[in-house]
Amino acid sequence: MLEAALAIIDRDGIDALTVRSLVAESGVSNGSVYHHVGSLDRLEAAAADEAIRAWSAEFLAALERGGYAAAAAADRSWSLAHPGLAALIERNGRRGELGPAARDFGIGLRAWLDAQRLAVGAPAQVVAAVLLGPLAELRRLEKATGKMTIEADFEALETAVINGLKSVRFNTDSGR
Repeated sequence: MLEAALAIIDRDGIDALTVRSLVAESGVSNGSVYHHVGSLDRLEAAAADEAIRAWSAEFLAALERGGYAAAAAADRSWSLAHPGLAALIERNGRRGELGPAARDFGIGLRAWLDAQRLAVGAPAQVVAAVLLGPLAELRRLEKATGKMTIEADFEALETAVINGLKSVRFNTDSGR
């Protein structure tokens, strides 16, 4: 059922996930939906977790392989290939409803940051704002304007983000 939910959301959008669409996509009965997943909300949360797992695998691999510019390009490619799942991740992130895959992403990201000696000891929410905030804004601007980000833009963004991460540190004076 999770695969069917992922397919529906990715193809048709978040709001398209209904019991009726799930029954049509997966071939299970109405009762089976509730028996196996409990509720559509729980299934949607599982789908979001799986989407984060898929996105973060590509993002972290690109980050390790080619730095932030490569990771930003991977984010854009994944988001374009999976618009419904990208929207689900963004929505659940805004709601603070992220599951174990988000925690695992944070662990992988922290390992990369530590290896690069960036944002040493900085609060996770500040690191996320500096590193992930620009990606959300790029996706929003591309959608609004239709103008696609080019490689030079990713490289400029990398410079800005890395400099930002270098300046973010644990501050003993402020108690952070």
